Amino acid sequence: MKKATKLIIGILGIPDCDSEKYSIITLYNDYKNVIFNKNCIPFMIPPVKDVDYFNTKTNEIPEMEEKEKQIYKEMVDMCDGIIIPGGYRIYEFQKYIVNYAIEKNIPVLGICMGMQMLANIDNDYNCLEKNETNINHSETGKKYVHNVSIMNGTILSKIIGKNEINVNSKHRYHVSKLNNFVVSARSDDGIIEGIELPTKRFIMGVQWHPEKMYTYDEYENKIFDKFIEECKKTNN
Repeated sequence: MKKATKLIIGILGIPDCDSEKYSIITLYNDYKNVIFNKNCIPFMIPPVKDVDYFNTKTNEIPEMEEKEKQIYKEMVDMCDGIIIPGGYRIYEFQKYIVNYAIEKNIPVLGICMGMQMLANIDNDYNCLEKNETNINHSETGKKYVHNVSIMNGTILSKIIGKNEINVNSKHRYHVSKLNNFVVSARSDDGIIEGIELPTKRFIMGVQWHPEKMYTYDEYENKIFDKFIEECKKTNN
């Protein structure tokens, strides 16, 4: 097979359903658009098991077989970086893919639920709590919702180049605990808004949605630019 001349960015597929309630796997337009506009190839990584993921409880989905794991490894091996998009449920196939990418030191960018998945992997259990602060973190259709403070000495601080930025927000739960990851950003109510893994070159999560802001916000563009810059090193 001929090697692609452009970077391939794997984006985890999100189980959903269509208007007739049939199970589908989605790749949200915003993620596809930002990767395409960064001159890279967006590549959806779907679940391979023959299961109606959307209409099946996560604890009722059969365990992965070895042949499935091998396929996931081969799909990740094709990629120069991985994006974990937002969503509503965390699945074992997604965690397996992300764990393998981290093990291989492939750049990973987790967004909203994607950041929560990284924290879940870090703690090996559900570490989420419901938002109950004076800031409404679940507001749709707004360019900006609240400020976040960037922690000094983090990769995120080097990317952003300032101590505070304004972000959008669309989440009802937040990360309550970290183990190996460090906090890179917090909102004014103390909620963790950014995390990163200091032992790897680029494993980062943000609680907001930079993919919805990249057309009008320079700092969100910087996050994707740094991610792509690190992806270029994957096969070098």
